[in-house]
Amino acid sequence: MSVSSLLRLDVRESNSPEAFLAEYDVPRGTIDRLITYERLLRDWQQRMNLIGPATVDRIWFRHFVDSAQLTALIEPGLAWVDIGAGGGFPGLVLATMDWGTFTLVDSVAKKCRFLEAVVAELRLSNVQIKCARIEELPCVGADVATARAAAPLARLFEWSLPHVQAGGQFVFPKGRNHALEVEEAEKHFAFDRELVQSRTDRDARIIVARNVRRVR
Repeated sequence: MSVSSLLRLDVRESNSPEAFLAEYDVPRGTIDRLITYERLLRDWQQRMNLIGPATVDRIWFRHFVDSAQLTALIEPGLAWVDIGAGGGFPGLVLATMDWGTFTLVDSVAKKCRFLEAVVAELRLSNVQIKCARIEELPCVGADVATARAAAPLARLFEWSLPHVQAGGQFVFPKGRNHALEVEEAEKHFAFDRELVQSRTDRDARIIVARNVRRVR
């Protein structure tokens, strides 16, 4: 089955813990942790810009579901690196769902403090936070690289390639300009890819890439 068939093509906004639970069938403890995550996000958002102001009242759909939809594309139990983790999307949501182990990377100290606060409050043992530029980190050795709204696709490949093991995967949610980003990336990299319809935005796609290598 193509991975693109694993995600619904219709975008129906369900913005509540109950809707998330019905969608993903996670343990109740996961929902409780996400409720705490939401509370912390709203609290810290008053002091810094972690998410777009227009999405504050749509956290469950726009941020939690948007992140959780990656579970349909990548098997559980792998090691992830999330570049420009910011408010924790998608990596911290996936970690809360116990989908693998996660290295969250962000160069902004105050965002790292937020991530550390959430990890401590939720008592997550499967998360490391690196407050640094991704280019300056030693090899993370991840199976999967991800990022949301951190940089164009070509730059994400450049940043993530040194941190992903041979045979690894690259999973990047992208907005309406996804086709242009793929075209630009192909000038510098060769890669196998599939564009998967997003669950949360009709114009968005999730780029799932493999066999990424620099060509020039």
